[in-house]
Amino acid sequence: MRSLTASALFVSALTLTAQTAKTPSAVIKSAASKPPSSEKSNALPVTRIALYKNGVGFFEHSGSVTGNQTVTIDFTTAQLNDVLQSLTAIDLNGGRITGAGYNSATPLGQQLKSLPLALSEDPSATDLYSAIRGAHVEVAGSGSAFSGRILNIEIRSVPGPTENSPAAEKRFLTVISDSGAIRSLELTPSTQVRLLDSSLHSDLSRYLELIAANRSEGLRHLSLRDNGTGTRQLRVSYISEVPIWKSTYRILLTDSPSGTTPSTATLQGWAVVDNTVGTDWNNVQLSLIAGSPQSFIQPLSQPIYSRRPDIPIAQDAQLTPQTHESSIESAKAAPQMAGVAGMSGMGAGSGVGSGNGFALKSRNPQRISSGVMGGIGNTNETVAVAAEPMVAYESAAADSITPNTTTSAYDDYFEYKLSDPVTIRKNESALVPILQSKLPVERVSLWSPTQPRPLRALWITNSSNLTLDRGSFSIVENGNFGGEGLLDPIHPSERRLLSYAADQAIRVTTDYSHDTQRILSFSIVKGVLRQQTSEVSEVEYIVHNSAPDPRTVIVEQPKRSGWKLDSDPQPAETTPDAYRFRVATAAGESVRLHIGQRRDFELHFRLVNTTDEQLTLILRNANPTVLQQLEPVFAAKRALASLDNQIKARQADINQITEDQKRIRENLSTLKGSSEERSLAKRYTDELNQQEDKLAALRKELDTLHQQRDAAQQDLDNKIESLNIGQIRS
Repeated sequence: MRSLTASALFVSALTLTAQTAKTPSAVIKSAASKPPSSEKSNALPVTRIALYKNGVGFFEHSGSVTGNQTVTIDFTTAQLNDVLQSLTAIDLNGGRITGAGYNSATPLGQQLKSLPLALSEDPSATDLYSAIRGAHVEVAGSGSAFSGRILNIEIRSVPGPTENSPAAEKRFLTVISDSGAIRSLELTPSTQVRLLDSSLHSDLSRYLELIAANRSEGLRHLSLRDNGTGTRQLRVSYISEVPIWKSTYRILLTDSPSGTTPSTATLQGWAVVDNTVGTDWNNVQLSLIAGSPQSFIQPLSQPIYSRRPDIPIAQDAQLTPQTHESSIESAKAAPQMAGVAGMSGMGAGSGVGSGNGFALKSRNPQRISSGVMGGIGNTNETVAVAAEPMVAYESAAADSITPNTTTSAYDDYFEYKLSDPVTIRKNESALVPILQSKLPVERVSLWSPTQPRPLRALWITNSSNLTLDRGSFSIVENGNFGGEGLLDPIHPSERRLLSYAADQAIRVTTDYSHDTQRILSFSIVKGVLRQQTSEVSEVEYIVHNSAPDPRTVIVEQPKRSGWKLDSDPQPAETTPDAYRFRVATAAGESVRLHIGQRRDFELHFRLVNTTDEQLTLILRNANPTVLQQLEPVFAAKRALASLDNQIKARQADINQITEDQKRIRENLSTLKGSSEERSLAKRYTDELNQQEDKLAALRKELDTLHQQRDAAQQDLDNKIESLNIGQIRS
């Protein structure tokens, strides 16, 4: 941390009063030569701007030139790299662009290297004194002045006035006089250090001039020289980094006098545009383009001094979770135009529901008496007060703005082109109307088992010929705020659900959920049993409406990969991830919705590896004649299993005798030559002889059993290979 003392000392050191010669300016002059006095030079105004969703803007300056003329365009240093990378200049009447230049500058770090002082761009007081070690100075403070040459600067930790107070850092400058006297002087706010070396003071002055000049070089002046005769039209275009323009919408709804639900709504689209490029946009032709052309920045304006160029690391657009998907049918019908990576979201609400039970099949939505689940949810009531007739809010709001916008699509972009010129001053923003259209809408409630909080939503169809860009929207119902949300791009003729508020009057519970499997058919060919199986997943929901008015509820059922819909109610629409079922509910009514999904799959079993019990379980519903055809296979498998058991038993006997012989031989090795031990040794020897005879017989039986097993295995393989049962349905 730099102390106040060091900062004050640094300022005093840089304002010394020694006599110096005038130093040259550190500002680098423009690379473009000044035009002759006989030529005209004027600024070329911006006339057309196209803003893209990836944060770049296309700028076009245009104007007339006469004879040989130089025009100028001002940029910030931040814009210059984009300008050098994309600048295009065209004389529409036969003139020639003979050159372009701008005021360049050597990087500050490179300029500082040319100074004899080893100072960085942001030095401390300690850095300064370290850089001027050996300089001839005069130090004046509380005592008499002392002159000499700087040896070093030292930072010392001095104990505080009490034991518990922290230590303080103090700086001491060591100076050696011409007579050899050495003094360490504390640098305090009252200490003054004066340079006695005029050349060193000159170097410090140059350093400060470079720092000041670097701060003032934020504006660049681009000069283009256009040679020709007569008056001609000149156009100059380039791209520049700009803030991303944002879309925001208003959906206006008004109930009809009869109180029926509106079938249309007024959609107003606005764009938020920010001008941060440093110059005014006066009467420019503005286009807002929903597209993201590839763009990057290279430091072309920076002189390169034998080093590799700075190439930024490529970054992918960050995608956020999707909003409600459009249906597969509308996606096929809608023209495919590029969307823009950006925001997405969903509404929020409250409510819970759960249920379980046994299979209760219901193929169509069924009505339940209104008293079954009454009182669930909340209802808001509005008391009407007599008032003078007034103009419908939707009509009044729609008549208040008239967007004058033309649209066009090219390549993968969609353009909103404002017909009237726009003026946006520098460092200001504007809210620009880009569209207004009547669109068909349907008020619904949305529920999904993955998002078990019912939401109020609009089912909106884009009947205009415009692509609605990604952005936020606000709902205004009868002049009151109804909610807000986010939408993804909606193409012409595409239908989309837009949720905007919680619906506390709707409750959806699961009455039962059940999965079953059924064997459809099977066949046996070359020892492989192929089983065709069907699996059905069923769920039944109870949708209850506790509101005082009828409501349409959209139930989203997630699609399972590899499954097909298998129920009588058909979905109103299908998205890549869900089925959407329409359930109409009257006030206080409960309705059942049964949904089934099915998948068919095939299982393979090798008969040689399948037990009789497994085969019997698989074929439990098969025709008895099938089991009769399989009986020879079952008999062969039983015979093979019997031989395996006999072989296992004989091998167990051999292992037991081998263990006994090992024990007897160990006992024999411990016997001595006494008469009793000789008698015991004879008994052990007789026992070993008997066991050897038994082992020989067992090994002979084992060899015979192995031969019988090989024959039984071959018999089983032949019977399985010859077995051929065509497809039989269960």
